[in-house]
Amino acid sequence: MKFFKICFLSIGILIGFIGLSACSSKTNSGLALDEINKSADYWYENMLKEIRNGDLEKADSYFVSLQSEHLNSPLLSEAMLILGRAHMQAEEYLLASFYFDEFIKRFGDEKNIDFVEFLKLQANYFAFAKQHRDQQLLIDSIKLAEKFGEKYPYSRYRPFSDMILLRLQLANLSLEKEIIRVYKKKDKEQAVEYYQKKIDENAWMKDIFYQEAKSPWYQKIFEW
Repeated sequence: MKFFKICFLSIGILIGFIGLSACSSKTNSGLALDEINKSADYWYENMLKEIRNGDLEKADSYFVSLQSEHLNSPLLSEAMLILGRAHMQAEEYLLASFYFDEFIKRFGDEKNIDFVEFLKLQANYFAFAKQHRDQQLLIDSIKLAEKFGEKYPYSRYRPFSDMILLRLQLANLSLEKEIIRVYKKKDKEQAVEYYQKKIDENAWMKDIFYQEAKSPWYQKIFEW
């Protein structure tokens, strides 16, 4: 469902760029907004109202209308950040990342870019915490954290990004150990050697003390 919401938001924003405001302000995520030709303040205030009401789906709809009818409004950048943070609080991390990406593309500059990219990194980090068996998401998040450190070595958020990077690396180590355990049970020696080699390439982590993540018993029966 969240995937389709992201697709619909992407389409709504694209429509806004080409000026088809009347069409996109009608519907979004299955919600009908029987209103058109409103002021930017109107769409923005209603978006905030729906966030306060906890209806992020409708808040997204008001954002699409704001974007479509007022493409150059100074309220757009603030609306993107507010919705990104709201979706993070609702643990809808993919949608949060979508808004941060859109902000970076349109409004990112030297004054705010490290902050918004850090928010995106946070969204990826928390998304992995919810979907901790998704190794590709984990690897992508590690690359994102490494890139952040390279691009913004003196950012005020660098210590936090480094902490996230280390936690993600340890999570990846734990996951690879679990993969090895599974492959050993299935007598797949070639796969065991492949993952063991990956672990050996990051031998520096063996000296770090950390507690292995453990799934609750009711979740383990659905894993692997």
